[in-house]
Amino acid sequence: MTAGLLNRFEKLAYFCVYIAYIVIGLYKIYALRDRILSTTDFQFADGWSLLKRSDVAPKRDDSNDELENFADFIAKFWPYYLLHAFVSSVTRWKWSYLRRPGHIAICALALGLNLHWTSMAMFGSLLVSYYLIALHARSKLYTWLLTAAWIGALNIAKTSQWWLSKVGYAEYVMLIVTLSWSLLRGCSYSFTAIGSKNLSEYLAYTMYFPCLTYGPFISYERFKQQPTGEAVSPNWSFFVALLRVVFWWLVLQWSLHYFYINYMTRDVRAVVMMESVFWQHAAGYFMGQFFFIFYVITYGLGIAFAEYDGIAAPRRPRCIGRIHFYSDMWKYFDEGLYEFLFKHIYAELCSRKSSPAAKLCATALTFSFVFIWHGCYTYVLIWSILNFICLAAEKLYKTFVSRPAYQNWSLKHFGSAGAQRLHAILATQLFIPAAFSNVYFIAGQEVGGFLMRGAYMSGIGNYLALSFCSYCFFQCSEVLLTRSTKDKKSKET
Repeated sequence: MTAGLLNRFEKLAYFCVYIAYIVIGLYKIYALRDRILSTTDFQFADGWSLLKRSDVAPKRDDSNDELENFADFIAKFWPYYLLHAFVSSVTRWKWSYLRRPGHIAICALALGLNLHWTSMAMFGSLLVSYYLIALHARSKLYTWLLTAAWIGALNIAKTSQWWLSKVGYAEYVMLIVTLSWSLLRGCSYSFTAIGSKNLSEYLAYTMYFPCLTYGPFISYERFKQQPTGEAVSPNWSFFVALLRVVFWWLVLQWSLHYFYINYMTRDVRAVVMMESVFWQHAAGYFMGQFFFIFYVITYGLGIAFAEYDGIAAPRRPRCIGRIHFYSDMWKYFDEGLYEFLFKHIYAELCSRKSSPAAKLCATALTFSFVFIWHGCYTYVLIWSILNFICLAAEKLYKTFVSRPAYQNWSLKHFGSAGAQRLHAILATQLFIPAAFSNVYFIAGQEVGGFLMRGAYMSGIGNYLALSFCSYCFFQCSEVLLTRSTKDKKSKET
């Protein structure tokens, strides 16, 4: 049942509601800027001088540590990105056998010149341990035991004030993130290249600098399938991809002068300032959109370099405004991470022919790993549990609506278009808690809990209004999905 069964005027009405809610919600967030500035003790950064009005530049919302750390990282390491691109360009033209040694040398140079010796020791120890496991142990069990040990070590390092005082906050964050991604790369290599003695290939994979810290995760299977010659991404595609990253970075930085949505993720009082519960939902929506743009930038940068080097990189994150089933959020927002979780955890525990109970247990264990890998924090636990519940409920719902008895009944009583509307109404009730669950991950327990309570404990009128808008969002996503599916089929034929 797709939105293609609806007439064009009905579809237009859905898009009008969607766009109106977004525009009005964004305006109301903009209108809070001065009020936030006048009531908070947070010292916002000075904005761009180009945006001055009456010789006063607007303040920029610099409250998102992750975004600010990324900006500092690029400011410090941009020469190594250029050096990597230079080595890739030269070895595409000549001396292709030097590409991997060159990439390894650039990563070693970048880390060696900028990290404390304790950070280098931790990173080097992790790489050595996974290589030895792949070379000698040749066991998935030993690989998982090693991974558990490293996750435990990372959790200890996160609480070490001694180490934090030695390396500083910026390096502390950089190394924790780098080691977290390196765990997955070590697992991917160990599971795939058991017994391999190709040290150069291992280091080229685990020390691929453009994706080392800010992703995305690229499996070893993808990495080792590097084409040569004309199959490699041409220069113009690389530059276009970089320009796309720069464009979204400028858009994000500009928007932070006027929309203090990142600050709202850290201070629930700013969310309370929204004039009604109904419009507070818009704050949750834009928290997700700003989160999405950040990953379009960080993942987009890594993907641009990977494609230039001929690596079959995962696709860029799909806009959350186009996702109406939560399973698609996992599949298409972070495709590389999804592939790892599905192949090395979920598919190892069950198969298509497994019982529903086995699949449910496999899903629970997969989200247990997600919780531990992201960090054993309460808000991550809540997010993981809600993700598990929403995905399990979605699976039950899809199983129910796929039954011939239900389909015959809905078509008989409502017709094809009416059956699609009923499908959207029911599925919207899964979409709402799934969407709000993301706020726990993005903004933390306090803001996430506040918005979730606002959705379900603010009266029937509020919930009906939320359900109607969510229903329109769902239908718009269905329309876009139907059109993209048709376009893909037409290209294939």
